[in-house]
Amino acid sequence: MKLWLIRHAKSSWNATTGTDFERPLNPRGQRDGPRMAAWLARQDHPATWVWTSDAVRARATAASVMEGFAAAQPTLVPEHRLYEASPEQIVDVIRETPPDQRCVAVVAHNPGLTQLANLLAGEQVTDNLPTLGVVRFDVPSPWATLTLGLAEVDLLMGPKLLP
Repeated sequence: MKLWLIRHAKSSWNATTGTDFERPLNPRGQRDGPRMAAWLARQDHPATWVWTSDAVRARATAASVMEGFAAAQPTLVPEHRLYEASPEQIVDVIRETPPDQRCVAVVAHNPGLTQLANLLAGEQVTDNLPTLGVVRFDVPSPWATLTLGLAEVDLLMGPKLLP
């Protein structure tokens, strides 16, 4: 089984955008979305189930993720618990994935995603998952029993690494 962890794209810090939850993508985040969607479309093991934080910037990023995985016709599931979630909270959400889903993506926020990536692998994968950064794991157990330290990283990518 495959698990994709995807940090939301670069967002705006403009004080007029409202609350943190309401922050939109900035111009760089808007440019990176289609580029990463095109890259995702070329990858094997597309997600068929996509969990996303319901924050504005995460939902906008999830739209690009859905475009990238469109050939697999994924199901998009907004989940408020993913907003500012700890690694444990993210794992709790992933454990609710239907057992028939073989490839799952989570679009959420730092620091939780970076911490989770390192905990899933049981080693330092990254110091900081960049905006619209992607880490994909091979997961040996069913979603309901997802265990930290047992997943293997098989892919790490971000917009700045694209050709």
